[in-house]
Amino acid sequence: MKKIFAFLIFCSVPSSLVFGSPETTQILEKLNSLEKTVSDLSFRIFALEKRIISFEEKFLFKEKSSINNSGDLKQQSETVPDDFEHPEDNFSFTNVTYKDSYNDTIFKGDVINKSNYNYNYALFKISVFNNKGAVVSSNDFYILNLDEGTQRSFEVKLHGIKSDKFVDYAIKFNKGS
Repeated sequence: MKKIFAFLIFCSVPSSLVFGSPETTQILEKLNSLEKTVSDLSFRIFALEKRIISFEEKFLFKEKSSINNSGDLKQQSETVPDDFEHPEDNFSFTNVTYKDSYNDTIFKGDVINKSNYNYNYALFKISVFNNKGAVVSSNDFYILNLDEGTQRSFEVKLHGIKSDKFVDYAIKFNKGS
């Protein structure tokens, strides 16, 4: 997004020199308009990310049918049941860092699967809290192919929140298959 914004600025400045220098307010209005457009596009991308995650969740967690020896279709669930308890210590998070990016905060780190299960798809939720302990923002993220004992990197963006707006964070496992 930075590259697009810089490109648009570099295109508008030389054109203003060639075609005459418009007033400063006109340039600022155009830049504000571009900033609003880029912001709108980022929110649309965020909405699409949510829809894709929802679709993947439905696709990966739905019951799959298989054929048994008699040739009949048999429903077989390959998901972990919702009432199945996952102890908090099944996953550990290391090297977690975060930094601001425009109006967002990007978290990066590693997750280690310390459970006795192999996950093709593991869904996690990251939440950030203010100084009163209230959730300020949260986002879901997933990690593919998280086998028993493996370590995977993750990166998740919290939209519309900067690091000065929260004091603590928590990452929890939601479900997996």
